[in-house]
Amino acid sequence: MRVAGRGGSTVVNARALAAVAAGVIAVLVLCAGGIGALFTGGGTASAACYGAVGPDGQPLLPTLAVSPPAAGTGGWDREQTGNAAAIVAVGSQRKVPARGWVIALATAMQESTLRNLPGGDRDSVGLFQQRPSQGWGTPAQLQDPAYAAGKFYTALLAVDGWQAMALTDAAQAVQRSAYPGAYAKWEDDAIALVRVLAGGTPAGPVAADLEQAMSNPLCLFDAGDGQPGADQAPLPDGFTLPPGTPPQVVTAIGWALQQLGSPYTFGGDCTDPHSGIARHQCDCSSLMQQAYRAAGIGIPRTTSEQIHAGTTVGDHRDLRPGDLLFIAGSRGSTARPGHVGMYLGQGLIVQAPQSGDVVKISKLSAWASQLAAVRRIVAQL
Repeated sequence: MRVAGRGGSTVVNARALAAVAAGVIAVLVLCAGGIGALFTGGGTASAACYGAVGPDGQPLLPTLAVSPPAAGTGGWDREQTGNAAAIVAVGSQRKVPARGWVIALATAMQESTLRNLPGGDRDSVGLFQQRPSQGWGTPAQLQDPAYAAGKFYTALLAVDGWQAMALTDAAQAVQRSAYPGAYAKWEDDAIALVRVLAGGTPAGPVAADLEQAMSNPLCLFDAGDGQPGADQAPLPDGFTLPPGTPPQVVTAIGWALQQLGSPYTFGGDCTDPHSGIARHQCDCSSLMQQAYRAAGIGIPRTTSEQIHAGTTVGDHRDLRPGDLLFIAGSRGSTARPGHVGMYLGQGLIVQAPQSGDVVKISKLSAWASQLAAVRRIVAQL
């Protein structure tokens, strides 16, 4: 088997627009397993996560022109995209991080389908269906898109840790809706609309750092393999899997190797690793999940769940291709491993190591003394 890896326009400064991760960055989490600790307060963006950061710790992003398309886009008409542009412009003027624009757009999509409604439930008004009786402003004020967006951003920025929250949780913390999960379904649409307003296409990507800012502004990182900067091992010429390797394992390994060189992104779903879109790139456990999904086998999403998938391999000398190997990583433990990779055979592992690195092949010898658990997803003779 040989599998090759694939190596009216408002001008806004994206650095000010994004204000991406300033004020937040001490985040310690296990690989897609949940936040271990979060500190909001002073801090800088991660140079390993963004292409470049300035002396003030802000990402150095290109200047973008936020412009609603004359004919609308993606099912949104001219009125709706005009309202979206107004929401983004207010966020940029207030130096709200780009993730905030996405949350604001998704909220307005759910509440009003981006239309400036004269009424709604009880005394709700405008793009965000804010209520005068709850202190948001007068009905006339709330039908001014700039005013309504400003009030939304003010409330969002007052939510502690909002950039680390799921979109629907951050939106709900502001809106206090009777349907708290309803905002989640608009996240992809909101990101796509920001791309269009920034002069790109709905599918993206736009500037890579802006993609990061919209989806994972804090550069949340996992425990990783605990070996920052470790060399990538080459796949030997003529690499083959042993006779009798189950077809599902052959497919899973082949799919994983096709992702070599794609950037690591904590929380990425690994559904399009080479797209340049951060949220569709891989972290350690989503690489495993999607590799086996390509083979028609479902396994859980997170490291903490995957350690219970398949069957245990008690003798760590009896490794087979396709086995999932778990190590503590830099912030896990033997009892609660924080990192996972897939065994290829011939003393090699394919893994998504950590923020600032790429999907790569590593040597088993670097992991051998740390192995906390091995799970076999497909039975092998």
